[in-house]
Amino acid sequence: MSSWSSVARKLGFGVLVCVVWVASRSAGLAVQDLGHAVVASGGGVGHPGDKRIVFDDSQAVVDIGIQPLWLPIGIITEVMKRDGILQEALRQSGAVVRFHPFLKGADLNLQLRDGKLEGGFGGDMPTITACVTDQVRVVALADLYFSAIVARRSLLLTDLRGRRIGYAHGSNAHHALLTALAAVGLSEAEVTLVPMEVNAMPQALEQGTLDAFSAWEPTPTLAVSRYGHTIIHRVLSSGYLYFTRAFAENHPDRLALLVAAEARALNWLERSEDHLAQAVGWWEEAAGRMGMPDVEPFRHEIIRLAHGSLRHLWIMPVIPLEDLTEDGRIGRATRFLRSLGKVPSDLSWETVRSCFRREVGEAILSAPVSNRLDVFSCGEPVE
Repeated sequence: MSSWSSVARKLGFGVLVCVVWVASRSAGLAVQDLGHAVVASGGGVGHPGDKRIVFDDSQAVVDIGIQPLWLPIGIITEVMKRDGILQEALRQSGAVVRFHPFLKGADLNLQLRDGKLEGGFGGDMPTITACVTDQVRVVALADLYFSAIVARRSLLLTDLRGRRIGYAHGSNAHHALLTALAAVGLSEAEVTLVPMEVNAMPQALEQGTLDAFSAWEPTPTLAVSRYGHTIIHRVLSSGYLYFTRAFAENHPDRLALLVAAEARALNWLERSEDHLAQAVGWWEEAAGRMGMPDVEPFRHEIIRLAHGSLRHLWIMPVIPLEDLTEDGRIGRATRFLRSLGKVPSDLSWETVRSCFRREVGEAILSAPVSNRLDVFSCGEPVE
């Protein structure tokens, strides 16, 4: 396999060890958890005003927004939570990191805009929106996989005219849905869009509240496995790690440590099937706390899905240069969102392009030894 991690392997660095952490399921919380509560399907973790999420305004705490119900990012961030190298390096810089769960990128962006977060993981539409509103610095690729439209039975996209379609407002799956509808000549006015949290969509479809929904993985795959639903369309989506402009400018060293932690997590996941299975177990617990029904009966499907969604990142987790042109992925997405009025009509490509700093991730990967990308040591999981 040709991948960035092979560079480090040639240098002989192969120490990747992580013990199995034994946590009390009755407690339901990891070490240093900040009060993230168990919620039922459709619950409100991560919503604006949610009092269960505790932020810290101190510059010594780096608050990062994550999305546990999104693969592969949910798995990657579970490994990052346990990265002892990251924790020690931040401690030496006088800081600690905390990870805060959200159901979708739009909610994460609200907290970032209010100064509660230093950074987070978001899909293509939330990333572009955060660029417009906050001039974030987008430094690493974190997902390049499919969002999907799901129905109870096989349908053509044109059959969605007049139907009720669930979607998470402002998400990459929202963007994917609008793209798919436009491709067959359907406008938003010709369907009924039903805003809904992703963890409530499969049951709503099964009960007939919806005729279809658009979501990121693993929700579509689990809907197929659990209820026998049908994926009728897929759209390639992307996700990114981004930070506020202030954090990027004031703490570039801490930012680099977090980018390195993502790369280190990817390397650890690639190295062993046991590593991936262990991380999936961590993810199952985190997803359960966010209201996802038990996925243990579908663990084989989740591992298969994790392999597929991580494959591109294992090859090169840097934002593709070809995406950063007006005719590339980000340029086309910006133009499309502008045409629909989802971003300001006078938004220039130059403004969006200036948010993407792929050279940050590139610099980290080009120095695998100094950034310790091929060494992994488990620390206490932080939330």
